[in-house]
Amino acid sequence: MMRDSVLRGLAILLVATASGLVSAAPAGTAYQITGIVVNSVDGAPVPHCRLTATLTQRNRGPGRQFPAADGVDADERGRFSITVPSAGAWHLTASAPGYVSEAYDQHESYSSAIVLTPTAPASDLVFRLPPESTIRGVVLDEAGEAVRNARVGLFAQQLPSPGQKTDPYQVRGFTQTDDRGVYEFASLSPGKYRVLVEAKPWYANTGQPRRFGAAVAPTTPLVDPSLDVTYQVSWYPGVADATQADSLVLRAGDAIKADFHLTPIPATHLRIMQPQTDANGGRLVPAFPMLERMDVGVPGVGFASNSFSSLPQGQIDVGGLAPGVYRVRMPEQNSEPRSTIIEITSGSTRVVDFSSAMTDMTNVTVHFDGEDSDDRQFGVELIDPRTGQHYFPLGGIRPMPVNGRRGPQLLQPSETSFQVPPGRYEVNFLGRGESYLTGLTAQGADVSGRFVTLRGGDAVLTLHTAAGRSTVSGIASLAGKPSVGASVLLIPAGLDDPGSFTAIARDQTNTDGSFELADVIPGQYILVAIEHGWNVNWNDPSTLRSYLTQGVPLEVHPNATLKQNLDAQSP
Repeated sequence: MMRDSVLRGLAILLVATASGLVSAAPAGTAYQITGIVVNSVDGAPVPHCRLTATLTQRNRGPGRQFPAADGVDADERGRFSITVPSAGAWHLTASAPGYVSEAYDQHESYSSAIVLTPTAPASDLVFRLPPESTIRGVVLDEAGEAVRNARVGLFAQQLPSPGQKTDPYQVRGFTQTDDRGVYEFASLSPGKYRVLVEAKPWYANTGQPRRFGAAVAPTTPLVDPSLDVTYQVSWYPGVADATQADSLVLRAGDAIKADFHLTPIPATHLRIMQPQTDANGGRLVPAFPMLERMDVGVPGVGFASNSFSSLPQGQIDVGGLAPGVYRVRMPEQNSEPRSTIIEITSGSTRVVDFSSAMTDMTNVTVHFDGEDSDDRQFGVELIDPRTGQHYFPLGGIRPMPVNGRRGPQLLQPSETSFQVPPGRYEVNFLGRGESYLTGLTAQGADVSGRFVTLRGGDAVLTLHTAAGRSTVSGIASLAGKPSVGASVLLIPAGLDDPGSFTAIARDQTNTDGSFELADVIPGQYILVAIEHGWNVNWNDPSTLRSYLTQGVPLEVHPNATLKQNLDAQSP
């Protein structure tokens, strides 16, 4: 057993040294991380906590793994000691029953690595681990009975950021209610959350055709109106508008109850007239449409639960719909789905005719123009700056990448297309590797910097790209000592300039004050470090101006590796 541990340690050391992560150390140097794990609320020791140290590797290639030291358990007083095989920046994580598993001084995806060197081979620290929090509730119907199998979504507020225009709530997870109507989200970190429920009455019968007019005769008996009902998508404490939803503030160890009482409303129906032929005149195979709720207030997430019934002449009835804004997509063979976005109001019946040209949408074709590498993949999304709603090809939660012209999959297109409502959008380029956006041009649309205004009809958008992202690293100090756990931001000098294509970069300082901002888009920036500055009110212009005036201006060129030390500011 001892021989295996020694061999494992030697292997880790060889990997780390060969990759240039550590420098040679005097023979016999012992590298250790010691300390105590305590409850972040009351400071009480956390006994028998499990700790694991992992050597960090910046910009590692695909498939490469972190070298890791053997995990250890803290004693009954929360004390621990981990011997690691080399110098380097070690990522330390802790876990214990009843506590959130976290990295040292973690803030969302950011944490502080423990940096060991030949001249400072040991580090002693206090690891503050937050007790887990929970959000739990029950979903009841109009009779006070449990609503089973309701879909419950949890959305977490992201770290505030300069220039942020919309509430940064993003999907944390989904669950379903049990036979008691109960749901629970456990092991939550402190923060702000929103809860959303989507459900259908158990007795609802919306799948049978309704009479849309004299020209359409149902093939089965009409639905009993008292059973043709649904529930509106509901944000806690029971509102349909996300902007009116309550934010549940969780502190470490909190247990918050969030109950829902759902009231049925008349279901609306959508009548869809399918196209009979494709763009080339070939006969289409009948297909069911895909519906996505677009107004739930969270970018990239759609809810749609409904039933389909066939009507004469290839028409489709979509039942069980609540009022709201929906994207309707009709699949087609070997081409993008035809789509439109419609608003359905209470008690209305909407008709979507896919057999004729859609005139209420903009057909956007996107070209990628720039230097391509062998494995380059591109993607694009359009963001409505008023609502934060994201639009992208093919639907779904994540944008779909599109291969570059000289990529390995030669059959993939060098362009993509999709349909969005007319309006003004921010263009977000989703490139892999070293690529970044340098400019936009358009036909059939107006461009201003990174924003495009679509007027309807057809539009061609060309994204001009380049390769050569950069890295900015350094040391942040406070009163002559390393600033540990500081928030480091590289803020574009043209933060509010729509013509700027730069983007904010962020990191957290390690135990020696070091930071590294990777994948930086070339441009003009101001480098700022804020001691424990994770909840700065960036919406206050005077606060932003104060930090920026004390920051360090930087000009980042393509393929650059910059080193810049700076003083951390007080929050």
